[in-house]
Amino acid sequence: MFHERYKSGNTPWEIHRADRNLINMVHNTPIDPCRVIDIGCGTGNNVIWLHEQGFAAVGIDHTGIAIERAREKARQEKADCKFYVLDFLANSIPGAPYDFAFDRGCFHHFLEFDKLEQCAEKVADVLIDGGLWLTLTGSADETRKGPGPPQLSARQIVNAAEPYFEILSLVANHFDTDQVVPARNWVSLMRKRKAQ
Repeated sequence: MFHERYKSGNTPWEIHRADRNLINMVHNTPIDPCRVIDIGCGTGNNVIWLHEQGFAAVGIDHTGIAIERAREKARQEKADCKFYVLDFLANSIPGAPYDFAFDRGCFHHFLEFDKLEQCAEKVADVLIDGGLWLTLTGSADETRKGPGPPQLSARQIVNAAEPYFEILSLVANHFDTDQVVPARNWVSLMRKRKAQ
């Protein structure tokens, strides 16, 4: 599905810049430069921005055409970022563990609860103890006419993530977009629980 959408240009989530939710969190929390992985990185905008801020940045996505474009953008920007084509749940993750994980619209694609929890557990597996996860997910509090990102409730996020993460903040916001009406989202910052 995503391959065909990238090929046809039907990618409303693509904004050709870093997401303002990520920028605000990195600058205002603050999150110091560290080893970071972008899960479902698409064409690499956020990975390249993180690299420019001093992070050792890696991006993964299961769509090869998106990763090809990410690598080309990184070459053009002379950004020393690594990109991998892989299935986050099924494959081992190169370079793990990381200090910080980011995803912009990946977590919300695992709509069945067991998959949501499996995703949260996998994110925890690729982070150091105390590592941070920032996830941007579509919000089920929005009544939408027409297409948009998958939607999760705050309860779904908490129930899936809390066994593995301390939830530091869960804030209602909007996706950064070029669309006239931005989709509502949850901006969730979590810290991996230390192993018992």
